[in-house]
Amino acid sequence: IIFRKRLDSDRNIDASLYFGNIDPQVTELLMYELFIQFGPVKSINMPKDRILKTHQGYGFVEFKNSADAKYTMEILRGIRLYGKALKLKRIDAKSQSSTNNPNNQTIGTFVQSDLINPNYIDVGAKLFINNLNPLVDESFLMDTFSKFGTLIRNPIIRRDSEGHSLGYGFLTYDDFESSDLCIQKMNNTILMNNKIAISYAFKDSSVDGKKSRHGDQVERKLAESAKKNNLLVTKTSKAGTTKGNKRKNKPHKVTKP
Repeated sequence: IIFRKRLDSDRNIDASLYFGNIDPQVTELLMYELFIQFGPVKSINMPKDRILKTHQGYGFVEFKNSADAKYTMEILRGIRLYGKALKLKRIDAKSQSSTNNPNNQTIGTFVQSDLINPNYIDVGAKLFINNLNPLVDESFLMDTFSKFGTLIRNPIIRRDSEGHSLGYGFLTYDDFESSDLCIQKMNNTILMNNKIAISYAFKDSSVDGKKSRHGDQVERKLAESAKKNNLLVTKTSKAGTTKGNKRKNKPHKVTKP
């Protein structure tokens, strides 16, 4: 029970910490043995890559009370594990509540910088895909949607604490031409017996309490300006690949209902 992801509604934010900059050799058990020295641990979780089955260099620990969490931060400040300085931060309750929005990609107060190529720039061409068949996984999404353009992040499928798909996910392209084409070709099509819906995802930030979607005129103008100033990765600079990084796999069959 300790080594599992807790639902936001069940987690005591005041007693929880984010820990990061973790070496690949570090395990959940090792982190548990470290934290248990400073107080009873209620849960600990290190999100794993669903394909490689390795942790992503960060995690969350929840103590029985906030005093133990505060004490842990004070004592472990500056400690190194396998030569890497351990980073500890409190989880912001306001930002944590935003994870209840299915279009929000933020985990607590931290957004993963998981660009496939560090030279890519996220212009905001982020799509929300809904009503996915439970059998659809991240690899299937990559194979299916990379034919419309270059995906700068691995596709994301939101899952519950046991790893089961919640039926929705996210795709992030390198430009709006690709994301627009994806919506045009794939919205309201049948994918693995499910009629999917694709639209631009909501932005993490809000203005006057109102959420806005990616793909608006402001983002498009900024992207166009960046392109003119050669700030975006060009086709010839993508390690010899062509636009879309298209795979040789046979495209998955999709049909209009």
